[in-house]
Amino acid sequence: MAMNVGISENTGLKKKERNYLFDNIKAILICSVVIAHYYKMSGSFAPGTFGGVVYTVSFSYIMQGFLFVSGYFSKNPDQCRATAFQSFLFPYLILMPVMCGVRYLNFGSANLDFTMPTMALWYLLTLFFYRFMLKNLIRLQNILPLSIAVSLASGFVPFLDSSLSLGRTFSFLPFFLMGFYFKEEWIGKIRIIPKVYGLSLLVVLLGVCTFAAFSGIVPLAALYMKAPYADTGLSWFEGIIVRFAILLLSIAWIFVIVNLAPQRRSFLTGIGRNTMTVYVMHIIVRYVLQYYGSLFGQDIISYLFLTAAAVVSLWIFSRPAVAFCYQAVMDMLYQRIIVAPLVLSRRIL
Repeated sequence: MAMNVGISENTGLKKKERNYLFDNIKAILICSVVIAHYYKMSGSFAPGTFGGVVYTVSFSYIMQGFLFVSGYFSKNPDQCRATAFQSFLFPYLILMPVMCGVRYLNFGSANLDFTMPTMALWYLLTLFFYRFMLKNLIRLQNILPLSIAVSLASGFVPFLDSSLSLGRTFSFLPFFLMGFYFKEEWIGKIRIIPKVYGLSLLVVLLGVCTFAAFSGIVPLAALYMKAPYADTGLSWFEGIIVRFAILLLSIAWIFVIVNLAPQRRSFLTGIGRNTMTVYVMHIIVRYVLQYYGSLFGQDIISYLFLTAAAVVSLWIFSRPAVAFCYQAVMDMLYQRIIVAPLVLSRRIL
């Protein structure tokens, strides 16, 4: 079993020649995740800094992009449901106490609460919900436009917050469904659009995100799309306008990335093949950097060090050997914790 959907790779499709385009897209997304997370560990991090701009730019597309890719490779709803627990919920249940132990070793205290996903692990829980429920969701008429309405309306519901990743699950749903309904020929049509248009839109998007970072017009809490509007410091009217703007911005980013990402095999391809291990393992490094965050400021040495840490993390954690070991451990634990007891209980009965 391979965990490769969006951040990894379990397509539910018949095996065919590997598409380097999507490996490269996933590599761009995971590089953005790691760099943004590491830059945020600067003790003087603020939206109106270089690191803050990078962070704002990155979080305007990274998870939306991953969920789009995840949806694109989820064309078999029956297979998605059959593998949802093993691919996503089981690793979530295993990694939560592991990361709790990492936090305890770093900070001297930690609280294990499976209803409150720790740093970045919310993605596993959200993908479990999406892939398990996909079979039911696509039976609903006009589910894609309905999901956009649900995304906007979820900000009005107080309990749709970080608990069980419900806030993000509802607010990011349109991107997963967009990927599911997106056709291969549409990818080709975006690819043949002259790159000058993609580059021009890229410049516009960078300008918009830079303005948002320095002006503070979009609070970081709103950018995460995980909390009710009231918790982000925005009024209901402001919240729905900001979230709608983020939805449009993210769609534009996805267009740019699909249009401009290289299609040939490149240095990005190896990273893109093993993004799940990068995603999971970089959390540990991020906690270490958080512990030493006061050492990093808004100076070139700090940014060079954090960038170097990101590059090293991306290279090491994307190595095939690391990905193999990670998956082997997960498969072994699944067999011993889930499969073996089930087999034994059936024999007894």
